[in-house]
Amino acid sequence: MREIDNIKRIMDEARMSQRELSQRSGIAHETISKILNGKYPLSHKLLVKIADGLSIPISELMEDVITPITVGVQGYIEYNDEIIKIKSFCQLQKLVEQIEYETSILPKQVKEIKALNEKNRRLIKNSTNGNNYEFNINDFELIQTHDATKVDCWAFKTASDTKDGIILDLGNQCSGYPFSLHGHMFYTSESAYLCGQFSNNTEEHKRIQNQLLYEKNGYTAKKKVKNANKALIRADWDSFRTEWMLYVIWAKCQNRDFAEKLKLLPPNAIIIENSTTIHEGTSSSWGCKNVELEEARDKVKRYTTLQYMKKVREGKIKKNSLELDALIQSERNKIQYIGTYSDGKNYMGKILKRCQLALLNNTEPRINYDLLRTKQIYLFGELLSF
Repeated sequence: MREIDNIKRIMDEARMSQRELSQRSGIAHETISKILNGKYPLSHKLLVKIADGLSIPISELMEDVITPITVGVQGYIEYNDEIIKIKSFCQLQKLVEQIEYETSILPKQVKEIKALNEKNRRLIKNSTNGNNYEFNINDFELIQTHDATKVDCWAFKTASDTKDGIILDLGNQCSGYPFSLHGHMFYTSESAYLCGQFSNNTEEHKRIQNQLLYEKNGYTAKKKVKNANKALIRADWDSFRTEWMLYVIWAKCQNRDFAEKLKLLPPNAIIIENSTTIHEGTSSSWGCKNVELEEARDKVKRYTTLQYMKKVREGKIKKNSLELDALIQSERNKIQYIGTYSDGKNYMGKILKRCQLALLNNTEPRINYDLLRTKQIYLFGELLSF
């Protein structure tokens, strides 16, 4: 199929991976892989998204490949300690454009990004003291918009995210905060949350809950246990998932370390799950997206890598992948005050904020126990009365 051939050719010329195309196009990585291998139908809608991801007009993907009448160009170029095989003049042109961008334009862009980030940081820190924001944390279905250049956004995604020296390992899949839920010790809140999906009084659901209980990794709990049993998820799950999550996270707050972590965040902090690079269907429910911020961080990441490798070539330091990763993460974490978080309901951020305020005020968050009771939720064969 000429469209697939053209996609592969352009990806090869741009040295773009399937995962990068997935992120740029908003199409799941698995779907991209199947399309390129001819195992998934390439609809016009998907073709439009792929063209956008490749930054080319869709017509370029639908044209027959025309071999230009020119002298063939083949060879190898070493750039940034990487040996690149050149197969065409077009690929050579793109590489030259990349080198010109990374050596002359990118440094200026990163300098501007850091200056703007620092300017916004100072404005926010000087203006938010004593102010009370309307968080709208009690309306789960309200779509949120928060300007990171004007309000103090505390966004998290991975356990490596930090802000002001505080590690933001607040995600459901992060380990390190075991807690008890009705006498059962869970390693992660993800496992406890997923138990709600399989909470009927059946032997199959009890079996799945036992698997989740002993799963120490939140990611594998979701990918291995949940995905293997999708057909058995409660039909009414969506009607109580947010209240169940709130109930689980409040139970997690009984872990002293997790409670103290939440209390470390400023009272006026807007807590956000950063779902910008997540393309699952629920990403717009549990978090918010800030494309401008992630684009700025990507530029800082690339610039940091190039500067590090320059020092390696000059013999000033020895290459150390772990050291480079830590440096990139550190520089990335400094960029916080750019762009706007939007396109999401931010369930997780609202839940964490409600729990934080409850901890600070020595109260409890408002949980709809009446709803949970009507759902007849069983945990390891026990009907929860709440």
